[in-house]
Amino acid sequence: EAVSGAQLIAESLKAQNIEYMFGIVGIPVTEIAIAAQAVGIKYVGMRNEQAACYAASAVGYLTGRPGVCLVVSGPGFLHALGGMANATMNCWPLIVIGGSSDRNQETMGAFQEFPQVEAGRLYNKLSVRPSSLEVIPAVIEKAVRTSIYGRPGSCYIDIPGDFVNLQVNKSSVKYVQCCLPPPISTAELSAVSKAASIIAHSKQPLLIIGKGAAYSHAENNIRKLVDLCGLPFLPTPMAKGVVPDNHPNCVAAARSTALQHADVIILLGARLNWILHFGLPPRFRQDVKVVQV
Repeated sequence: EAVSGAQLIAESLKAQNIEYMFGIVGIPVTEIAIAAQAVGIKYVGMRNEQAACYAASAVGYLTGRPGVCLVVSGPGFLHALGGMANATMNCWPLIVIGGSSDRNQETMGAFQEFPQVEAGRLYNKLSVRPSSLEVIPAVIEKAVRTSIYGRPGSCYIDIPGDFVNLQVNKSSVKYVQCCLPPPISTAELSAVSKAASIIAHSKQPLLIIGKGAAYSHAENNIRKLVDLCGLPFLPTPMAKGVVPDNHPNCVAAARSTALQHADVIILLGARLNWILHFGLPPRFRQDVKVVQV
C-alpha cells in the first residue's frame, strides 16, 4: 500500500498526540494541511505566519504538547522566525513545518528558495530536513521529543516540495511510537537537606514563584509549602495565580522592600534575570543566599 509524504507527515503528527495546526497554505504545503485535517488534527487558517507561530507556541505553553505551525517556503518561513525565537526563549514547545524547494532545484533559483534549515538553527533546538520519506515518522518523533524534553522550545522540520506528493510503500516506512513524557528529575538528598537547613535558619526568607512552577503545575505543593511554613512569596508575571495574589503571604504590594530585606531567596521555577534585577544590589542584599529549584 502506497502513502504520500503529506499523509506520512499528518499520520506521524497524530501518532505524537498533536492536536492543533496553525498556518497559511500555499505551495508546497497545501496537501499537508488537508492530510492533517483528514486524520483529525484541528487546522486553523491564519492571515500571517507570525501570528500562526505565536498561536501554535501558545498551545504548547498551555498544554505541554507542541502546537504545529505550517508555513510555505521563503517569506512564509521568514515570517515565522519571530515565533520560533519567542518559543525557544520562553521554553514553549513548538513544531514548525516549512515547505521548501524540490531537491533537484536546490541552488538553481527555485521558487522562494532560501537556506531554511541553516537559518532555523539559530532559533530552534532542532532544525532538520528528512533525508527520505521513510524516516519522516522518526524525524517528527525526535522533533516532538526535543521540543518537550529538558528546556522546552521550538523545532523546525524542512519538507522538500517533491516530498509532499511523492509516494512510498508503507512497508518500507520506519514507524515509531509516541514519545514518552519528559523524565522527572530530582535533586540529590544532600542538596535538599542543605536547602532546608538554610531556609530553617533564615530570618527573612522570601519565596519567588516563576513560570516554571506554573508550567509544571506545581500549584498544590507550593500552596502547601506556603501555608505550612508561613513563607512570604512573590510571583513573577508569568506565575500569577499559582498561589492567589489575595493570599495573606503575598508581598507583591511591597515587592522592592521584600527583595531588599530577604536574607534567603527561594527560587521556584524562576531565574535571576532582568525581571528580578539579576539578583544584584541594591535591589537585593549583598549577603543574600539563593536556593534555586
